[in-house]
Amino acid sequence: MLSAAEIRRFLAAAIGLLARERNLAAFEIYCSSTEQIVARLNHTGEIPSRGVEEVKSLAADGFALRIVTRRAGHETGSAFVAGDLSMEGVRRALAQALGSVVIDPHFPGLPAGAAGPLPKTSDAAELLRTSHLAIARAAWEALGGALHEFARRAPRDMPNPGLIIGGDFTLTRERVAVAGSAMPEIRTDQDAWFSAAITVIVEAMQAKATASALGRSTAELQRCQLVLGRDAIRKALDPRAPVSLPSGKYRVVLGPQPLAEILSYLVIPSLSAGAFYRADSAYYGRFGSQVMDRRISLIDDPAATRGAIRRRVTCEGLPAARTVLIRDGKLSGLLSNFYDSHRLANDEAVAAKLGESAPLRPHFAASSGYRIGEQGGRRFDSAPHTNASNVMMKTSGGRPEAELLNGVRNGIYVGRVWYTYPINGQRAGAFTCTVSGDSYLIEKGRLTAPIAPNSLRINAHIDDVFRAAAAVGTRPQPAFVWGQPEAFYLPALAIDQLPLSSTTDTPGSG
Repeated sequence: MLSAAEIRRFLAAAIGLLARERNLAAFEIYCSSTEQIVARLNHTGEIPSRGVEEVKSLAADGFALRIVTRRAGHETGSAFVAGDLSMEGVRRALAQALGSVVIDPHFPGLPAGAAGPLPKTSDAAELLRTSHLAIARAAWEALGGALHEFARRAPRDMPNPGLIIGGDFTLTRERVAVAGSAMPEIRTDQDAWFSAAITVIVEAMQAKATASALGRSTAELQRCQLVLGRDAIRKALDPRAPVSLPSGKYRVVLGPQPLAEILSYLVIPSLSAGAFYRADSAYYGRFGSQVMDRRISLIDDPAATRGAIRRRVTCEGLPAARTVLIRDGKLSGLLSNFYDSHRLANDEAVAAKLGESAPLRPHFAASSGYRIGEQGGRRFDSAPHTNASNVMMKTSGGRPEAELLNGVRNGIYVGRVWYTYPINGQRAGAFTCTVSGDSYLIEKGRLTAPIAPNSLRINAHIDDVFRAAAAVGTRPQPAFVWGQPEAFYLPALAIDQLPLSSTTDTPGSG
């Protein structure tokens, strides 16, 4: 990775060059150095396998340039250059940006940002220095723990168990800086965090289980590598036969991971100024209204002490800030970037889009504008979009999980889902997902037989989950969604009537 000093030197020289360009009324230059290190587990007990694949590293260094011409305040262009942090690279980017200019009537200019101190810098120095070997060691340690636990616990009368262990340990680290003609200074940021997930399948038992972790220190990485594999094996080797249930409405406890999937794919994308401007929010016309149970509040906090992700500067050079999205069940805030904040505030139809409960002059701070790549880290070749960082669910009147189960009495605990996506578009608020493992029958308030993996689908509306909570949990747990950019900290929720569809029902079977 590039050092912070190298990035600052490049930006200082680029500012000097661009400031002399007579064709420019304003400019912004953004530089990032991002690396993602992945150690992927791949153990198949019946087929020769590597155990842990060769550690992969995806690195990206480069810069992006945005300009405003002197011809018109709404004439803007952009370009990016990979790898070449030279003044020749800046000249090339300038020529490309001038050649791609467009007139955008909604363009509000480039963000300037106020002078003054930013929040305390990220404390991720440990993981920023961590070598590839530490990630490889973590993967091997977790796999070794899983195999040792399997050898100790697996039934002796199972000669061909069909053991499959997959997953990965991923370290993401980023350094960014942004400067511009309207900014008082070069603004820099850096961060590093890891995620880990292990999935165990025992084909002979039709069993599937997972374990996962998030963190931002080497101590957390070392702790999780010792326990993740063993935890997944213990859950997979449940001696009780898995059951398949018929379609119907069930009393359900949704664990943190299913809630994270629903939030990531439907709720968080709907809680942005851009979604309201485009009229594709599931909460269209409901700003200021009750959209969740009164016991639920939802907050995005890029500086959360417990959060795996820590950001103090957005990719637009503005302070990253805490946003209360849902307060006591009411929609009270939206994530936004600079462009969308301006566009929604000046929309003639803003009153109809937000709804009658919205304030007369709404303002949504541009504190969530990031250039996020496909793998979750910040990248110079991505345009600024609105993204969350650490999504926290806080509850009032929450109960321990044992009390949630006891309140449901007889129903289903859903611990993991996948293939979550909207039905009929985001605005409809309807979704579907498959119950993929870590899920159990609840009988007389206790977890009993495991639910057969992939035998049930949830087909519901987000209001069936977040407005219909019979009880809320009290202890948030970390969760993440593969390929999505946020970290989640969520308790469980109990739902009285959630529609589930059997994937094993056949026509005429009743």
